[in-house]
Amino acid sequence: MATKKLKVGNVPNLRFPGFEGDWEVKKLEEVAQIGRGKSKHRPRDAEFLFGGKYPFVQTGDIRKADLYLTKFTQTYSELGLKQSKLWNENTLCITIAANIAETAILKIKACFPDSIIGLIPKEDKTIVLFVKHLFDKFKIQIQSLSQGAAQDNLNQEKLSKIKFVFPSLPEQIKIASFLSLIDERIQTQSKIIGELKLLKSSVVKKFFENKLRFKNRDSNSNWERKKLGEISKEHLHKNRNNQYLEVFSVSKHKGVINQIEHLGRSFSAKEIMHYKLVYNGDLVYTKSPTSEFPFGIIKQNRTGRVGVVSPLYCVFTPKTFALGYLLHEYFNSPVNTFNYLNPLVQKGAKNTMNINNDTFLNGAKLLLPTNEKEQDKIYNILSLINNKIEVENLLLTQYENQKKYLLQNLFI
Repeated sequence: MATKKLKVGNVPNLRFPGFEGDWEVKKLEEVAQIGRGKSKHRPRDAEFLFGGKYPFVQTGDIRKADLYLTKFTQTYSELGLKQSKLWNENTLCITIAANIAETAILKIKACFPDSIIGLIPKEDKTIVLFVKHLFDKFKIQIQSLSQGAAQDNLNQEKLSKIKFVFPSLPEQIKIASFLSLIDERIQTQSKIIGELKLLKSSVVKKFFENKLRFKNRDSNSNWERKKLGEISKEHLHKNRNNQYLEVFSVSKHKGVINQIEHLGRSFSAKEIMHYKLVYNGDLVYTKSPTSEFPFGIIKQNRTGRVGVVSPLYCVFTPKTFALGYLLHEYFNSPVNTFNYLNPLVQKGAKNTMNINNDTFLNGAKLLLPTNEKEQDKIYNILSLINNKIEVENLLLTQYENQKKYLLQNLFI
């Protein structure tokens, strides 16, 4: 493991035992062959160039990749290959338009367009990992080089002249190999979380499709189609005398959350006596469009605290906390939320899309458990999965913070 040392000269804060001497400043073009992808054509413009056997990597593929790029959304035909170039494995792909300075290493032979630059180390192809981690550390600074053009982009000349500080080849390999182990752990952890989320979505879907039920359940257990207004009640309780000072935001991923914690500062009005109270277990419908949720989101307050939200939001209390928990999970799905809200939209005079609170609570009937014991059993199952996801997310954050620390201290 790297050890902390007194910094003298051109050396990093952390260094592996056995390595000494200053690092050397070099331009990127001194250590790597750099070339731009070939092809200005997109599938929609030149279909005859696509649909063959040669992988064609796009900027979106790089953005979605982890350390290595193995998946691609398009392929080239023989004609496409003739007007492009096939790059070898271990090429570092760098985006120079749109999401600038995103990187991934090819694990396949592939073509890519002129919005991507390919980089191949001159000395040893294995140190492509070292350069990849350099781009991870200095991504913001590299992105800043694109500013000032008619549209943000990073050309090959600018990229070639970027100066980095390099150690000896053996030390590069040591650092790159170590950081790659962290990357692999982060990828594995992300997959664990993804699989848990898929499991939860599957369980929720099966419950609402009546495909998953409890054996030996209570004889009074029953699922009925109910409107939200039949199993919950809107309340308009205001924050009189500023009794509660915590302002909540409602996030697509984080649910009901302290606004400062979520956004970094408060965006509420100076006077919040007219804000609506949100009790623990209440559901909040925001009405504000966000990606995947064009008509707003619906989340339960699971903070264990009472806070306030904008008076524009709809706040309603379900008959039981467990039932509200199930509704929150149901409306986590963009498809479920859209299917419920879309028929309720009323177009305003200026083409605004509105759903008033009464209409919202009296939309389509949902198949719901009416027996509280069964509601509690479902709540227990879903909360166990959510708790597991939270634990795994905390672990992922630890790995990510560890990588940030290492990037900060293993490089100059």
